[in-house]
Parts: sequence; structure tokens; C-alpha cells
Amino acid sequence: MFIKNVDSPIDHSQKKGNPNAYMHYGIGLSSKQQKLLLKLPDYDSKTIVDKNAVSMSDLSALTAFTGDEFAMFTKNNTRLIIRGNANSVNIDIKTAKALAADGYRWSGHTHPGIGEFSLLASDGDMEILSAFPQVGSAIYNSSGKHYQFRKD
Repeated sequence: MFIKNVDSPIDHSQKKGNPNAYMHYGIGLSSKQQKLLLKLPDYDSKTIVDKNAVSMSDLSALTAFTGDEFAMFTKNNTRLIIRGNANSVNIDIKTAKALAADGYRWSGHTHPGIGEFSLLASDGDMEILSAFPQVGSAIYNSSGKHYQFRKD
């Protein structure tokens, strides 16, 4: 006879690749995320992947795992992913303007941390956003929470 333990309900968020599952339960990266991380071994590493190969949630999981920021830029059916460090991604206003001129939009980036402050846009974030014709972008934290910040 099977007895269901009601004190331990099934929580589908506790699976590999979920940023919150890593932060709270130590559950690791998915195989897709591990492969992406191999392409981004250290600060300022860059890779271009198919648009369907990575999501902001994946980058949030990588941030939870590494403690580093990651940025995502989208152009047509591709995404440019850049690895930063614990404080920033190496994108200055000149680089941002060049990406925008090349047809990229800033899909979002991550901030290490799980509190509400980790979702606040910095002055640097706002400066980079100003280089793109879009109105806003996203910030994801280490637990997968996100915030849409805007120019206005």
C-alpha cells in the first residue's frame, strides 16, 4: 500500500536548471545550462546561440550557480550572451551603440542576489538602455525573479 506524505508535497520547481531550486536546495544546472556555461568559461566570454537555445531564466540559473552577471542581446533568431563578474558585464556605451546599430536589442541581464535590491537598475544599466531604441529591458536575479525597467 502506498502512503502519500502530505507534509512533503511535490514541488516541480525543485528540478535541475531552476534558479530558485539551486539557491534554496542546491539542485544543479540542467544539461543545456551546463553546455552554455562551458561556452562562457570566464569574465567577458561571449557566445552566439540560437534564440530558442537560451532564456533569461537559464541566465538566472547561471548567475545563481556562478555569482556572476550575464547579459543577453537578441537579433533575429540569435542571441548574444556575455558573461560578466559579480558586479557588471563589460558593456560600455560605445559597445551598446554598436550592438544597437547592428540590429540587436537588449533582452535583459542578471544581477546576483535574491533580495528586492538585486532587481534595481543601476545608473549604468540606464545608460546602456539609452543606447538602444527600445523602451525597456529586464533584470533577473539569482532566484529567477525579474523586473522590467524602463527609460522613463
